[in-house]
Amino acid sequence: MTAVLRRTRKPIIQLTAFVVAVVLTKIVTAVLDRHDVIKAETPLPVIMLGTIVGLTYGLLAVGIVLVYRSNRIINFAHGQIGAFGAAFFGVVAMKWHVPYWIAFVIALLASAATAAAAETGVVRRLRNAPRIVSIVATLGVGQFLVIFAALINSTASGPLYPQPEWLPVFNVGALHVTEAYSGMLFLSPLFVLAIALFLKRSRFGLAIRAAAANPEAARMSGIFASRMSTLAWAIAGALSAFTAILTAPTQGFASADSFGPALLLRALTAAVIGRMQSLPIALVSGVGLGILEQLLLWNYPQSGLVEVVMFVIILVALLVQRRRGGRDEEKGSWAAVRGLRPIPENLQSLWAVRAMGPAFSILTIAVLAILPLFISNGLSVTFTGILAFAIVGLSIGVLTGLGGQLTLGQFAVAAIGAVISFKVASSTGIFPLALLLAGLGAGLVSVLIGLPALRIRGLMLAVTTLGFALAAPLWLLTQPWMLGDGQDPGKPSGWPIGALDTGRSYYYFALALFVLALVVARNIRRSGFSRLLVAIRDNEENARAFAVRASLVKLQGYLIGGFIAGIGGATYAHSLSTISAGTFPTSASIDVVVMTVLGGVSVLIGPVLGAIWVLGLPLLDIGNIGLAATKFGVLLLILWKPGGLIQVVAPLRDRIVKFIARRHGIDPEPLYAGEDTTDGTVTARGVRVSDLRVGEPRAELAERPEAGAVLLEARDLRKSFGGVHAVRGVSFNVRVGETVGLLGPNGAGKTTTFELLGGFTRPDTGQVVFNGEDISKVGPEGRARRGLIRSFQDAALFPTMTVKETVMLSLERVRPTGFVTSTLGVTLGERKKEGQARALISAMGLDRYRDKSIQELSTGTRRITEIACLVALQPICLLLDEPSSGVAQRETEALGPLLVDLKKELDLTLVVIEHDIPLIMGISDRIIAMADGHLIAEGTPDEVRTDPLVVDAYLGGSIEAIERSDAGLAVADR
Repeated sequence: MTAVLRRTRKPIIQLTAFVVAVVLTKIVTAVLDRHDVIKAETPLPVIMLGTIVGLTYGLLAVGIVLVYRSNRIINFAHGQIGAFGAAFFGVVAMKWHVPYWIAFVIALLASAATAAAAETGVVRRLRNAPRIVSIVATLGVGQFLVIFAALINSTASGPLYPQPEWLPVFNVGALHVTEAYSGMLFLSPLFVLAIALFLKRSRFGLAIRAAAANPEAARMSGIFASRMSTLAWAIAGALSAFTAILTAPTQGFASADSFGPALLLRALTAAVIGRMQSLPIALVSGVGLGILEQLLLWNYPQSGLVEVVMFVIILVALLVQRRRGGRDEEKGSWAAVRGLRPIPENLQSLWAVRAMGPAFSILTIAVLAILPLFISNGLSVTFTGILAFAIVGLSIGVLTGLGGQLTLGQFAVAAIGAVISFKVASSTGIFPLALLLAGLGAGLVSVLIGLPALRIRGLMLAVTTLGFALAAPLWLLTQPWMLGDGQDPGKPSGWPIGALDTGRSYYYFALALFVLALVVARNIRRSGFSRLLVAIRDNEENARAFAVRASLVKLQGYLIGGFIAGIGGATYAHSLSTISAGTFPTSASIDVVVMTVLGGVSVLIGPVLGAIWVLGLPLLDIGNIGLAATKFGVLLLILWKPGGLIQVVAPLRDRIVKFIARRHGIDPEPLYAGEDTTDGTVTARGVRVSDLRVGEPRAELAERPEAGAVLLEARDLRKSFGGVHAVRGVSFNVRVGETVGLLGPNGAGKTTTFELLGGFTRPDTGQVVFNGEDISKVGPEGRARRGLIRSFQDAALFPTMTVKETVMLSLERVRPTGFVTSTLGVTLGERKKEGQARALISAMGLDRYRDKSIQELSTGTRRITEIACLVALQPICLLLDEPSSGVAQRETEALGPLLVDLKKELDLTLVVIEHDIPLIMGISDRIIAMADGHLIAEGTPDEVRTDPLVVDAYLGGSIEAIERSDAGLAVADR
C-alpha cells in the first residue's frame, strides 16, 4: 500500500490542492458576502453539478493532451469522435438490445477504431505537412462524423437515451444525481487512473511516451512511433466516447455545435493548465473549470461571461508557466505546402517571364472590376463579403503562411476593426481616418492576444485566439459601448468617393481596399521582413543565433496581420445595413483559416482562391457542387494536395515558363532540375576568405578586444534537467585569437555547455562573461549582436529558404531589415543586401545552388553555405558544434584548413565541439575535455591526448584509438 501511495503521490497532492482551493474559495466568498463586497453564493448542489460537468471537460482535456503529445496537433474532431461513439452506442443498446455495459465496451472500441482510422488515414498522410494542415483536416473529419452519426442514430441524446445500470441515484439538495451523473462522478477518475497507470507501467504505455518525447530516438530503439501515435489516438477516442455516452442522457438535444469550439475551448483551457503534458492536472483542472462555470452561471447569469473567464484563465496560465526550452520547429514541413517553385534566376531575366505575375494580377483585377456589370445589386453585396473574407485571409497568409503562427480568432480581430471604424466614422465622418484607426486598433489587439503565446512554442497562439474568437461575439461585442443589440454602420461618403448607397458602388470601394491590402501583403512577402518570419518559422533557434529578434519579429507579424484583418472587418461591416455580435461568429474565424489553407497558405493569392471556392461555389447552385465547399470537401482536397488549390494550377505556370524559355532558345529542364552532385570539397579548397568581406559593420558591432585578453569566460556553470545533472561546475576561459577544442564522450555535457554559452539555455547557477560583460541573462540574439555566434551540429539552417535567402538573412546582424520600409515596399536596402549575398555565394562556389532550397542540398554543400553565413555575420567568437558532422572523411580533411583560414583572415576566436580527434587536435591551441558534466582535463593537444582520464573516459583506455594512418593531425600555418 505504501508503494502504491508513493507512486500516486503527485496526483494525490494535485487533488488535495484542488480541494483546498475549493474550500478557500468558499471561505473567501463567505467573507466577502459578510462585508457586502460581492454577492456570490456557493451552494453545494451547484458545486456538485460543476464537478460532474467539469469531469466532462477534464476527460476531453486528457484526450487532447494525449493527441497533442503524440502529434503536436490539436484534434478538432475530438468531441465529434465521442459523439459518433454515443450514436453507435444508442444503436447497439436500443436497436440491437445488447446489455448496457457490453454495448458500452463495444462503443468505446468503435470510437477508438474511428480515432485510429482518423490518425492513420488523415493525420499520418499529412505528417510531412505543417500542423495547421492536419488541424484543418480534423475539422473535415469532425463534420463527416457528425453527419454519419446523425444518419445511424438521429436521437443520440435526451431522456430516452439509456442510463448506466447498477449505479446509485441520490439527491444533493435540489440536484438529482442520476445514474449518468453517478457514472461521470465515480467512473471518470477510475478511467483516467487506469490510463495513467497504463502509460506509466505498461510496455505499450512506455512506448507511447517515448515516441511522443523523441520519435527519432524511439525508432532507433525499435519502437514504431507511428503505431504508438495511432494507439494514443485510439485511447483518446475511447475517452471521448466514454464522456459522450455518459453525458448524452442529460442533454435535451445534441447538434454539431454541441461538440464545437465552445466545448473545445473548455477542454483546451484545462489542457493548457496541464501544460499540454500532464493528464492528472488536465483532469483536475477540468473539474475546477466546471465548478467555476456553474458558480458563475448561478451567481452572474450573463451571456458570454464564462467564455471571457476561460479566455482570461488561458492568458494567465500561459503567462505564469515557465518559458519552455527545446526545439519545436517544424523543420522542412512547410516545403510540403509550397505552392509555387521558385523560377530559376536565369529564366527570371526574360521579360515575358517577369511580366507573367503583373499580367495575371491586372487581368484578375479587371475581371473583378467588370463583375458588377453582370450581377444584381444584392449579389454585389455577397461578392463584397467574399472580398472582405479574402482580406482577412491575407492577414492569415502573413501570420501563418510566413510566420507559422496559427491563429483561430482572426475574424474576431476583424470585428474590433469593424467597431472602431464604425465609431470613428459616425463621430467624425472621416472614413480614411476610420479605416486607418480600424487597422491600428485591430493590430494592437492582435499583439495583446499574442503576447502570452510568445513564451511557449507550439500551438499556444491557436489556443489564445480561439478563446478570443468565442469571447468576442458572446460578450465583448454585445456590450453597449461596442455593438449592443445592433448598429447601422453607415456607408463611406464624401470626397473623393462620393455616396456609396448601392451594393454595386460599395463593391468598387471594397475592391479598392482589397487591392490596397493585397499590395501591403505583397510588399511583406517580397521584403526582408518575410525572410525573418520564414526563418523563425523554419528554425527559430538558428534564426536567433543569426541575431534575429524572434519575439520582436513575431509581435510585428501580429501587428501587421491584425492591421490587415482590421481593414477586412471594416470593409465587411460597412457593406451591411446592420451589424451585431452575430455578424462575427466564432465559426467565421475558423472558416477563414480553412479558406486560406484550402487556397494555399504559402502564396499571396491563396486566401483569394480559398474564399472563391468556399463562398463562391455555393452561389452557382449546380447540383451538389456546394459539397465541395464544405469542410469535408476541403478534407478530401487537402489529402490530395496539402498545399491547396495553388498546387493544382502550379504545373500550368511551370509549363508556360518552360514554353517561354524554349521560345528564347533556352532548355529549362537543367535549370529546374540541377542535381546537387558536389561534395563541397572543391568549394572549400582554394577559397580566399579575405575576399569575402561584406563591408564594415555598424559602429556598435566593430568593437573588438585586444589580442590575448580573455574574451569568453564560463564561471561555475551548472545545469540540471530534473534529476539529470548535465553540467556540474564548469569553469574555463577563452582568450582572443585562440582555438579551443571541447571534447568528450556522448553525455559529457558538451552540447549543454554550448547551449549555456550561446544563451539558448539559462544556467541554474554560474555566469557567462563575454568581452568583460556579464551576458548570463542575455538571449541568443543579444549575444549574436555582440559578436558571439553559434552554429549547430545538424547544419539544418532554414529548410524552405534558398541559399541566397539564407545568406541574406545572415546579413541581418550588420544590416537589419526595417519593418516599416518592408510594409511600404521600399527595397533599396534589399538590393544592397542581395548584392553582398551574391558576392559571398559566388566566392564560395555556390552559384549553381543559389536558388535551391536548403533542404535540397547535400550535407557538404549545406556546410559551405553555413560558412558563407558565418562570414556574413562578422563574428568575434564562433561556437562551432561538430562542423564535420555528416560529411565524408575527404571533406573533413579539407575543412580543417578552411577553418584555420577563416580564423586568420576574419580575426576570429573559435570554440569547437568535435568528435573527429585528428581534426580537433590539428586546429586547436588548447583542448578542454569533459566527462559526466565535469572538466577532466585542460591543456595543449599533446597534453590532453595522453591524459589518463581522457584516454579512459573518451577513448576506452586505448591511446591508439586517436591515431590514424593518414596524415591529418597537423594543419599548416596554424
